[in-house]
Amino acid sequence: MRVMVYCNGLESTITAKIASHIRSNWPETTIYANNDAITSPNADTSIVLVIGKPASPSDQTKALLTETIEVINTASLEEILFRVDAKLGKLTKSDKIFVKEISPSRVMSRREFFQLGLPHNSHNLNDLPVVSADSCEAKFGCSKCVDACPSPGALKIENNSLTVSNESCIRCGLCAGVCPVAAIQIPRLSEDAYQGLLNAMKHSSAPTKALVITCDESRITPRPWMDIEEVPGIGVMGVRQIATAAASVDVLIVHCADGQCTAKENARHALNLISSVAGKDGPILAYMEGNVDFTQLDTIFKSAQSRNKASIAIESPWKNYVNSLNALSRGQPEAVGLGLTNMIVSESCTLCNACVESCPHQALAIQHENLDFTSEECTGCGLCAKICPEHSITLSQMNGPIALTTKTVYRDEMIECTRCNTPYVSVKMFKKVSAMLPGNEEVIKLCPKCRQTEIYEKIFGGSTSS
Repeated sequence: MRVMVYCNGLESTITAKIASHIRSNWPETTIYANNDAITSPNADTSIVLVIGKPASPSDQTKALLTETIEVINTASLEEILFRVDAKLGKLTKSDKIFVKEISPSRVMSRREFFQLGLPHNSHNLNDLPVVSADSCEAKFGCSKCVDACPSPGALKIENNSLTVSNESCIRCGLCAGVCPVAAIQIPRLSEDAYQGLLNAMKHSSAPTKALVITCDESRITPRPWMDIEEVPGIGVMGVRQIATAAASVDVLIVHCADGQCTAKENARHALNLISSVAGKDGPILAYMEGNVDFTQLDTIFKSAQSRNKASIAIESPWKNYVNSLNALSRGQPEAVGLGLTNMIVSESCTLCNACVESCPHQALAIQHENLDFTSEECTGCGLCAKICPEHSITLSQMNGPIALTTKTVYRDEMIECTRCNTPYVSVKMFKKVSAMLPGNEEVIKLCPKCRQTEIYEKIFGGSTSS
């Protein structure tokens, strides 16, 4: 994503060094300065990053997304570049530009939108959660976001498809926070933008890397080596988002400006869960409310320690989460409340393969006489249980210290093909089919390939073997 970077009111030497850094590390961006223009601002620019003083009205472009890095006099060049990298890591992957910004007719606080009885259509459409139908697991039976939503009617699943109501949605972010596959996101900080931000921070040379997620960035006093990101509601910070951040930064603060975020308790609970997974040697994960001054932040920073972050390849939202848990906990997380799934298969299972074929994440496999379940691949969508013809599968939340490994959840003796001796059907399935087709046991004892061969031979005579 192309970003125009605007250095405003900075010394020419600082501007030159910032420009050189951006051209070396973010070659697809464009830089211009207020007084010493490298290139003129483009009225069609989608994203603008202002470094220095906030741009004046005459400097504003028609960008749908504008962010500012205010530079304090005591900030070193390295501290400025840390924040530049963090912002560009996010902005170069931002999808907010695809949502048209609709501003209210007067300046009003965030709380006025949600608490003072304004018409629901006063909400900024930029904050309305966006659903990816391709990723959404509602078509498989998942309803995690609907079950968690505090606003009746805001989310609906109809015809296995999820929709969001602009009139009912209160922009708390909780739906995005609980979705295991990031199928529902807030445009202010999309999944790609969030991952880009974390990667930029993780690979920076900052002595201590800190991230603040807040519903009102004006209530946070800027501090060196800290990036501040504003979201409509802190409910967006679920266990998945917090674990991913905790594997990348040294300090993560989730901040509610006035203590009235609808889903703040969910965010606090998620912070506590990931803290318990990471233990005393993990990052500092903190929840804060109200105005946060430099002294408070400095106290937190002094107790933080820079850690060797694990190198985690970006795969998918769920795999990123599981890999982060493993990195934080060395493979033994406490599973309660982490969204990890346990599977129990009853004796009625016939190893018919329906669950294996239907699983969208390949969490199930039949190996010889075993049905194997890989917990770290499973998002708990429930399709396997829904589709099982014998109703043999029960899914539940894991509730203890576990190892994220593949385990056998069911085993049955296999019957071999009488012609090629290949194990191909379980004893239970053989008995079931034999009861349905009495008198055909000899045919049923043939594997599908040999059955086809025998039919061919009976029709055309002779043997198919060369």
